[in-house]
Amino acid sequence: MTLLSFLDRTKTIHIIVAGIAYVTINMLVNLLPFKPETFTIINSTFEAVFSILISVFLFAIYTVSKKNNFVFTRTLFLLFLTILSWAIGDALYIYLLCIDIDPFMSMSDVFYIAATLILIGTVLTIPGSQPPSHRRNMVFIEISILVLSAAVLFTIMILFRGKPHLSSDLLTLLMVFIYPVLDVLLIWIIIILYFAYPLKSSQKVLSILLVGGLCIFFSDIYYLISSIYAPLKRDYFVGIGYYTLYVTILLAALVGFKTIRELNRENKQKVYAFKSGNWIVFIPGVFLILFIGMVLVFVFKQSFILTHGVIILIVIIIILFILHQYMVIAENIKLTKEMRQINAQLEDKVNQRTAELSKANTELVEEMKERKKAEDHLARSNQDLALLNKDKDKLFSILAHDLRSPLGSMMNLTELLAESINDFDEKELLEIIGTLNKSATQTFQLFNDLLAWSAVQMGRGEREKEIFAMSDIISENLMILAGEIDKKQIKTDTQVDSAVVAYADRFAIQTVVRNLISNAVKFTQPQGIITIMAEQSNEFVKISISDNGVGISKEKQKKLFRVDAVSSTAGTEGEKGTGFGLLLCKDLVEKNSGKIWLESEKGNGSTFYFTLPIRESSNAATKRIPASRIQYSNDLAAKITYITMIGEINPTVFRSELSLIWSSSDYNADFSDLVDLRQASFVLDTNDIPAILEIFSEMPGNKKNRKFALLTATPHQVAFSTMFRQNIKSRYPFIVEIFSTYEAALNWLGA
Repeated sequence: MTLLSFLDRTKTIHIIVAGIAYVTINMLVNLLPFKPETFTIINSTFEAVFSILISVFLFAIYTVSKKNNFVFTRTLFLLFLTILSWAIGDALYIYLLCIDIDPFMSMSDVFYIAATLILIGTVLTIPGSQPPSHRRNMVFIEISILVLSAAVLFTIMILFRGKPHLSSDLLTLLMVFIYPVLDVLLIWIIIILYFAYPLKSSQKVLSILLVGGLCIFFSDIYYLISSIYAPLKRDYFVGIGYYTLYVTILLAALVGFKTIRELNRENKQKVYAFKSGNWIVFIPGVFLILFIGMVLVFVFKQSFILTHGVIILIVIIIILFILHQYMVIAENIKLTKEMRQINAQLEDKVNQRTAELSKANTELVEEMKERKKAEDHLARSNQDLALLNKDKDKLFSILAHDLRSPLGSMMNLTELLAESINDFDEKELLEIIGTLNKSATQTFQLFNDLLAWSAVQMGRGEREKEIFAMSDIISENLMILAGEIDKKQIKTDTQVDSAVVAYADRFAIQTVVRNLISNAVKFTQPQGIITIMAEQSNEFVKISISDNGVGISKEKQKKLFRVDAVSSTAGTEGEKGTGFGLLLCKDLVEKNSGKIWLESEKGNGSTFYFTLPIRESSNAATKRIPASRIQYSNDLAAKITYITMIGEINPTVFRSELSLIWSSSDYNADFSDLVDLRQASFVLDTNDIPAILEIFSEMPGNKKNRKFALLTATPHQVAFSTMFRQNIKSRYPFIVEIFSTYEAALNWLGA
């Protein structure tokens, strides 16, 4: 078993039981019929042996602590020196008794006094129990008052009227008096440290030493009173207090070794050792001055009278008490000022934190509003996507139906020809081939219209806008459809002045006019009439195409321009259509900043209207930008950067154009961004997403909470914007929202 494991297994109860057993043996021995001189030697021997045993145990604890470099090592060493001094004093006391020399006063008293002084110093070295430097003067005065009060008490006891026994000389009595004074100093210091520095590990050690200090104090007071009034016949009762002190010192050493060691080893609490230069250095000086003064008073009485000395001591005590109270008041005033300063600082911090919290709450409210808007927009987008999916499903259903009929007819006819071509004559073969041609033509027309409509939806097929005469467009389409018109002997009445112009994509408007005239011919009875008119105002031209055909019911009018209600209706002579013509017309007119609508009654014909601008919008750029470019401008008042994407955009164009914008001198990185995608189509693949995201790492300025409003018009642009928004938010702290109108985007940007 190692010494450390032995100490860990040793409990406080073991030491207490062993101490009680030792004291009990000593008391039983004192009941034996020996002479007083023999009892004195026996008791001194018991005390010397006990102090030696305790000192050996303390040295063992000190050795282990020093080997492991524990912070309690210095205190353990001083506790060992304390008990060792008492052991040396006891040994000298026994030696002087054995050679018939009165041991009181002698060198043994020097070791006893030294032991008490070392114990006082030891208390102040307990880790975590050091007083602050600003209290050293106050504690110095408190101890001085205490010692002087003890001197007054001793003098009064000497002058007591009860005829005290003064067989001993005054110097001996003074030495007897010094012991309880030192005990009071020890108790006073322990109490100050216990209540001023409540480190639990230190409080345990201090409370144990306080018990020992009280025991030895009562023993010394008992011995002092007995020495003055009645000599002790047996002094082993005095020794009990010292036995108790030895046991408490050993207990304090063991408890301090275990508890403070654990605190340091587990880093649960920072423990500081004693630092030199504290107020403990004043105590020996106080004691020395008082000792010299008492010697002058009680031994060399040539110039002092006891009553005068008492008065002088009382006056000094009063002066020190007043000085102490002054220092207390001064310290309280200082503490009050410090508390006011601390309170003021705390109020400032509270106000500052309150302002910060208020600002944070405001920002949080704004963020919640923005999030609510984003959630609302996302809900709308999800709803739009759901509708688009529904439209898509309906569209696929219609395509499957419209394609099945002509393709099925073609398959049946080709199968019939393959199996029985020799069974048909020339006339029957021509009839079958004509039917095949008609089915193929119908299928081709369906695919052609579908491709044209999907190209518009994907933002492709757009051309530069220009100013052209509407009469030219109408004349060209009447020539193209002349065969169908003549076949049904339909008359056309064109009322379009050559001065009437429009500003639009000429090819797109040709498609619109051709589809509307073709529909009018299709649903007009033979020998009917079609009227084409154009009216021009300051900003727009309105074109109308009317027929006196079968008309359209109110119920069907509501579904004409809806993708989920695409249907084909046979003409007056069984002409087949695709159902995509009007959808294509609607998208092309709106792409050119116009509107389209109709007026019709069942049996009374129909009139289709559409409008077009006659000149370029004042909001558009005065200089045309080539395709596949990004146009840039900003609004200083609204703090918004306008970025317009035009034509087919790919990652290379995206990076090069944005780099030019970001490097321009008038680009402001603090502005919000409004990105107009309505004139752009995107030639991108999912593999291009990392490249696009990487582009934004080069963007100057602060990226946090940067706002991007994306303007879209087609489902393809919405899909691209949604993909862009989701991916860029996963990498950058941008705020990206998608809008379909210019006004909504500006409102979100705060302009």
